[in-house]
Amino acid sequence: MAELDYKLPDDCGYNKIFKHQWVTHTNALPLTAVTTIRDSISGRFGWHFVPHKNMNYAQDDWYKDQTLVLTFENKLDLIISKLKATIT
Repeated sequence: MAELDYKLPDDCGYNKIFKHQWVTHTNALPLTAVTTIRDSISGRFGWHFVPHKNMNYAQDDWYKDQTLVLTFENKLDLIISKLKATIT
């Protein structure tokens, strides 16, 4: 994919937090998932990471000790994204 394929509106993306939240069981968000969400929903969305108590940024694999939280402006967009995740 070209870099432009990943373009998001300025009010969406990393550290954009909205009312409807999906606390995942993973520590990362692939760019392909970002484009799938972007192309599937109508409202704004974002994501952030919650560090675990044992987070140690000095370790090479520090990112494994965090949880991805996806957030959505609209509840329907959250539902659509969850359904897409179970199908793909």
